[in-house]
Parts: sequence; C-alpha cells; structure tokens
Amino acid sequence: MPVQQIKHNNDKKFYHIAIDIAKEGAQLFDLTPYVKGRVGDNNFGLLVDWYRQGMLMNVNGAYKPIIDGLVGNFSFDKNGNLKMDDDASPVYSVGKPEDCGPAGQVTYYFPEQMFPKEGIFKGYLGLIDDKGNRYSGVDIWFSVLAGNARMGIACDFYISELEKAIKEAEDDLANHKKSMQQIVDEFVSKMNDLTNRLETQGNTDQAALDALEAKIKQDGLFTQAEADIFKQTITEQLTNSVNQKVDAAIAEIKSYGLATTNIRKQIVYNGYWSNLDLSHSGGVYTSSLDAIKNELDQMAPLVDGVTLLFHQYITGGKLVVLENLDTFKQAIDYAKSKGLIIAGYKFHCTTSIDDIKSYGVSEFFADYKANVDKVTSALPEAGVPLILFNERGDLYNASSPYSGNVRNVLQDLVSASYKVDISFQSLQDFINADPHVQEIVDSILINSYAMISDKNRETTLPDIVTGIDVNFYNSALYVHSLYPQKPLIMSEFGIKNNWAAFDETWSWNFSSAYDDPTGKVYYLYLRGLMQSETIKLFDGVWLWFYADLLQSDAGKEYLRAYKKGVI
Repeated sequence: MPVQQIKHNNDKKFYHIAIDIAKEGAQLFDLTPYVKGRVGDNNFGLLVDWYRQGMLMNVNGAYKPIIDGLVGNFSFDKNGNLKMDDDASPVYSVGKPEDCGPAGQVTYYFPEQMFPKEGIFKGYLGLIDDKGNRYSGVDIWFSVLAGNARMGIACDFYISELEKAIKEAEDDLANHKKSMQQIVDEFVSKMNDLTNRLETQGNTDQAALDALEAKIKQDGLFTQAEADIFKQTITEQLTNSVNQKVDAAIAEIKSYGLATTNIRKQIVYNGYWSNLDLSHSGGVYTSSLDAIKNELDQMAPLVDGVTLLFHQYITGGKLVVLENLDTFKQAIDYAKSKGLIIAGYKFHCTTSIDDIKSYGVSEFFADYKANVDKVTSALPEAGVPLILFNERGDLYNASSPYSGNVRNVLQDLVSASYKVDISFQSLQDFINADPHVQEIVDSILINSYAMISDKNRETTLPDIVTGIDVNFYNSALYVHSLYPQKPLIMSEFGIKNNWAAFDETWSWNFSSAYDDPTGKVYYLYLRGLMQSETIKLFDGVWLWFYADLLQSDAGKEYLRAYKKGVI
C-alpha cells in the first residue's frame, strides 16, 4: 500500500496537520516548519485535526492531549519494525483540557526530550481522559535528520531504508570503493525507489540529500567545498529525474494518445469574450466569433471546460449586460462541439456603493437579477451554475447592509431551480461572508491569488509549492471543515508571464525587464499548484490569464499530459 506524504504549512503561530485514526496505510508528515518555528518559543504548538473515517471528531470535553513513548537509539527487528534500545529514555507529557478545541483540533507541545542529538522518538500521540483512559490516537515515530523533521505512521521502512542508504554511501566514500559519480548515481536510484512508494517525491528526496550531506560533513569525509559539489551533483540529478518523468509522459502521449481512468481535478478556463474595452482588467478580450473559435481550438486539448464572463454596467442611466448574447450562443455550441463543458456563467459588476445608492438600492438589485434572467433566457443551458457578485465583499459580507439584498437575489434564483454561486475574493472573504450566503451557494468558489515569492528570476519550483501551501492550505482546510459537502473550486488561478508576478499574482502591470516570453513562469506556477498539498483540498481549477498560458509550450504540454491522465 502506498505511503501518503503530507506537508502542511502555516505562516501563523501554529503548525497544522490532519490525522485520520481510521485511515489505512502509511503516512509521512513533514514537520520541518514546526521544528523551525519552535526554536526560541516553547509555546509553539503542533495543531492536529483529528478525523475518524473522514469526519472531524468531537474532542471537546474531558480530554487532554498526551504524548507517551521512548527516545533514544534504535534498531530494526526481522520484520523491519523499529525497536528502541534498552537504554532508551521515557517521554511522557499530558496537556490541558483547553488544548482541545472545536472541530477536532488539539494542540500538542512536544517536550525537549523529543529532540535528541541522536536517535528518534517512538510512541503514542493521542488523547486521554481524567481517569487515564486513552480515548483515541496513533503510534508514531518522530525524527530530525539534518534539520528536516519527519513524523511517520506505519512507515518504519522509510527511516530504515534511508539510514541504510546513507550508511552504504558513507562506507563507499570512506573506503574509496567507487567514484563519486557512481555513489551519487546509486544513492539517487535508492532514493527514487524509496520515494516512489510515496505519493510525491521532491521534498522527501531533498530531506534524504540533506541528511546524507550532514552525516558526511559530520564524519569528516569531505571538505566543505567537496560537500557543496557533492550536494549540487545530487540536487541536479534529482531535479532531472522528476523532469525526465514528465518529459517521458508527454512523449508517450504524443506517441500513443493514452486515455486515463484516474479521477482528475476539473480544469476549466475563464473565457474573456466581450466587445468591451476592458484591457485594464488584465484580459485579452475577444469579440468576434471567429476569434472565439480560434481560442477554443487552442484550449480544448488542454482543459475540460470554459466559463463565460458577463459584465454588468450602468450606461445611459440603466444597469445592463453589454455582451452580445447571440455571439455567445454560437460560441457555446462550438465549445460543446469541441467536447468542452460550460462550467458557469460568471457575472462581474464593479459599480461602486455610491453609484448603487444613486441608482437606488432596491432598483439596482432588481435590475441585476433581471439581467441574469435575460442571460439565462437567451442561453438556456441546463444545469449551468450562475456565479454572481464576483469579489463584492462590500455587498455580501456579514457586516454589509446589502447582504440581505444579495440573499434575496440568490434565493429567488434557487427557487427557480438554478444552481447559484459567488466567486469570493479569497478564502478569508468567504469566511467573512453572511452565514446565510454561505449556506445558499452550491459550491465554494475562490479567486485564488497570493504573494508567492519576491525572488523574481531566482524563484524555484519548491518556492512556489511552499508559497501556495502557506497561502491557501490551512484556510482551505478550515473552510472545508465548515462545509465538507460543498465542492471547493479555485475560480480564478493564473499568472502573467513576468518573473515579478510571483510577488503579486493578481496583477497584470509589471516592468518589461522581467518579462518571460517563453512562458516558463506560467508553467512553474501551474506545476507548483499540482505538486502542492493545497490542490488535494480543491475539486477544480479555473484558469485566469489564459493568453499567457498559450504562450507557454511547457505549460500547454503539462496540461495536455494532465488531461490525458499520464501525469
């Protein structure tokens, strides 16, 4: 059974992971940010969300967190299970009832004994009541190798085989049995074999590399300069190994056109079809039917569907939809002929609060609803969700005096048998929304932009993966816990092909000095999302800045491979 490698990031006080006590198979948690965060802060907690069969457990009440086990050196029995040495020291720590919170949340404070210079901790992580009865928990091991912290559940083999690979590499170096290149090749091969038993690879390979490098330097087998060369050599080979797998998958698609039976994330793109001059909003807006068809021809091999954007504006004293609905109708027919679904009708309206007041609040919302009715009458596609009030927290926020008007529009459309959604500006924007609005929407749509990296051209794929998880994972996990039955969708995700855009992914105005005409920026951002923990919480991704995607040969090939199910 494969191991699930789990890496959760949080830039706040608590480091946050989730454990399901009924989950079968092995799990490997990267707790490196927790270890780094606790340095100099004894009150830095590891926050665990406890689940049973996918449902959050009720841990409020007379329960306290408990850590109970042994720390020290270890060996492995004939079955490959960890066995602590006889002189291992006991570790026992019980928290307070107030460490157990709502929605299965329990905060653990690992005692100092769990961080030995050598060896590991092996024991129990769970809950205990006032009578000493253990309520729930899991058996774990916890180890810090070269600053990289790992916690394992039912995967003793990982630490066993990692230690064995490091020992063999050291012996070969010390005895000069093989060339450095041979040792590098064999170590990378062993790590690939080991981590292929995990769901993802990069972070575990890097942890193994760091552990090997630290041990070699500790034992004086290399000078610092030689160690740096050794590390760089392995790093390049690990990176090339991953890239070669993607390249091989793409080549296989081109050769054989393989289909997939895997469950995939739905990939959709937001079509910028308009006869309006809206270049200020970052899109390349196409007006003619021929231009729209050309766009669909390019996107159809890459995605599952398309959303249609409508813009409501006050012109001539009246709130209207200015798009040509007849053109849209023909475009819909063409999109469907290319095998694309129509994922939604998405309504944007930037009318200010002052202009709404001048227009008349009741009249504005009545005309807004009438415009939606006009679109659905002209484009009667069954089951297409209506996505309203895009990023208008000033209208649907719980503290907004207009949230009742928003609710009424949504409820009227639901009563008419439509699926209704709102495209929220962020996960926090959804959390701040009127609770009735949260309940009414069919899905949770999040326009997902963030500050990922300020390193410009020095931005790496690991930077992007980490940045995405830091910005989105914990909030998405919380939102999912509130409404576990509602699909969670990134209703806007994309980036301009400019290296400075990693610092402001929502923007479209950057210095041309950082332009990336090759499209590598979009490719890296897309690939970083697909390698993140965050993507596991979302049911779909709706791409923004699609014109920048079409500039990226690597991005297009990656999506084509993903749609085929090879990667």
